[in-house]
Amino acid sequence: MHGADSEPFDAVLRSAGELSAARLRESPGAREAVARAVSEATALGVAAPESRSFARHLGALLARAADPRLTLERLHSRDLALALACAEGVPAARALLEQEVFRELHVPLSRIHPSPMFVDEVLQVLRANLLMPRTDAPSRLLGYAGSGPLLHWVSISAVRLALRMRKALGDESLVDAEVLAAHPAPGGLELGFVREEARGHVRAAFVRAVASLDDEDRELLRLHFVERLSLERMGALFGLHKSTLSRRLSAVQSLLEKRTRRALTERLSLPEPEVDSLMRAIQGRLDLSLSGLLEARP
Repeated sequence: MHGADSEPFDAVLRSAGELSAARLRESPGAREAVARAVSEATALGVAAPESRSFARHLGALLARAADPRLTLERLHSRDLALALACAEGVPAARALLEQEVFRELHVPLSRIHPSPMFVDEVLQVLRANLLMPRTDAPSRLLGYAGSGPLLHWVSISAVRLALRMRKALGDESLVDAEVLAAHPAPGGLELGFVREEARGHVRAAFVRAVASLDDEDRELLRLHFVERLSLERMGALFGLHKSTLSRRLSAVQSLLEKRTRRALTERLSLPEPEVDSLMRAIQGRLDLSLSGLLEARP
């Protein structure tokens, strides 16, 4: 980074606020953690933000943190610096964002809608949302706090935007279940126990159940079972404690089981004991099988 401060730690403390600055001064290893963060930012070279700007940005981030030292330990410093440089309009940073983030979104977005034109339109709107200056508010990229990879943070916005745009086209939200289906989970449930002719009905019932969830619940499932984010990482993204998030995921999975059962009953007109048998085979294993259940696509 150009304009390097002679003492990054002091520069960060000046923007961290009195309380956070005091806690950082007393925390063993905090100075080294700040030095690592600055070093990772500097490693961006011509794509790096201005050094004093990064120090202020990092200090402001730590001022809002419940545990500044823990935030530093978990910080994705390079990504934080890249997002800041893009918000500052550094051309090399925006080129790097295109290469490392936007380019990686083509495949997941194509699962939401197969049209290349649709994917290009989503990315064009996303670029404008993230990169275009706003007169009444700071750049949206400044909202990235570095608690998870920048790619995942942007991906959340991209998926939500794509879902809104798809709905505007009049398409149904069944596609969200297909996103799950496209990512087999290791150890996922095999359907060998289900007779061949029932597999399509099980799959269709499950897709229908996923589609009946609201956007945020489907996004939680996608991040956990498709993107394989940990509860800690997801909690940081959604501002929830991992125990709260775990309870919410369990509630969503329970709701999926109930709605899958209902859809199976409607589709198959089976006696209650046979529906019970199918659901017992699925129940309790959806934590491994939200994708694996749909592994054999028709």
